[in-house]
Amino acid sequence: MTALKKKSETCDEQLRRMCKNIAEDITAGKEDASKWMEDILDIEWITHNDHSYKAARLLVTFGGPNIWVNLQTNTVDGYWGCDEVNYGFVDNIGLNDYLEEIYQPWLYGDGLGK
Repeated sequence: MTALKKKSETCDEQLRRMCKNIAEDITAGKEDASKWMEDILDIEWITHNDHSYKAARLLVTFGGPNIWVNLQTNTVDGYWGCDEVNYGFVDNIGLNDYLEEIYQPWLYGDGLGK
């Protein structure tokens, strides 16, 4: 009897699967934003000229694939070597509202002190 070998995923296939899963989880809305944010590695704030909140990019993974959740474009953007993947999502867990609520510009060096 011969053993069947399962074909391993390529980097591109892994990246696509990971980005798609993240986009589907956000769209499914089964978890609240504060719980979902617990595993975020970094936040890149996107602001208007007056330093008020506009959107954010959330770093989900880095080092193998780099995956960002972009709340300005509502896409999960993945990068791995030469591969790039983008999956759209609907923010059904309230990430954008949550981030707008916690954004404090004076903590990030704009000196407004509001």
